[in-house]
Amino acid sequence: MRGSEYRVISPYAIMQKPVHVSALPLDVDVFGTISKIHPVLLWDENGATLIDTGYPGIFAQLKQALEQKIHSFNRIKRIILTHQDWDHIGTVPDIHQALNGQVAIYAHAAEKPYLEGRLPHYKLTPERIAKRVAATPEIWREKARSTLSNPPRFTVDYAMTDGEILPFHGGIEVIHVPGHTPGNICLYVRSERLLIAGDQLRLDNGTLVGPAPEHTPDMITAQQSLKKLIRFDIDRIICYHGGTYTAHAASKIAELASL
Repeated sequence: MRGSEYRVISPYAIMQKPVHVSALPLDVDVFGTISKIHPVLLWDENGATLIDTGYPGIFAQLKQALEQKIHSFNRIKRIILTHQDWDHIGTVPDIHQALNGQVAIYAHAAEKPYLEGRLPHYKLTPERIAKRVAATPEIWREKARSTLSNPPRFTVDYAMTDGEILPFHGGIEVIHVPGHTPGNICLYVRSERLLIAGDQLRLDNGTLVGPAPEHTPDMITAQQSLKKLIRFDIDRIICYHGGTYTAHAASKIAELASL
């Protein structure tokens, strides 16, 4: 095992080759501040799936990280978005264009109208944008205002539902965990006993914690949503902010859900 990458022989191995999983640690300059994020790449003999796509403007950086794992960018068949926040959807249009539209975009049904522009993004309100811009160094404020006021818009090809099993990479279960956004999800990769947590869980100095209150409009619902994760047999967690967590993952989730 190297870093946050690992290979597990699936119980479905008679039917398919093993699934490969890699968290892609990216250090991104966001208006003068470095932010580390972890999009997730899954791949097997039937192609690759990218889960979350990073901030706007980092396509070249993301593409390089992907090609280090799968060599050919054209192996990407689908993008799954855990939710609508701008740091998760920023390069979707770039990827779509680079692949000549031959990539399917997945998101929860409750996120679809926001992503397609039929509703304004849930958290990018004028008040929130103004607050973020005011907290940004002056040299970056105009770029911040422009970026946050014009989030990417694109068509969602497949609207997912809670409990749905996506039929690739050994089966991926969709877990609807609202609160952070209306259609926030986690993904459970059955063959790997892996939870891809998006922003529902984070690592704070190595400690597993719940969603960030300052970025979660409905913390009561978000906390209740943690209880939905208890029933899963989880060995490891990949958090978008923090990376991979393996220390008694299932029991730690149960502890957080009981708070």
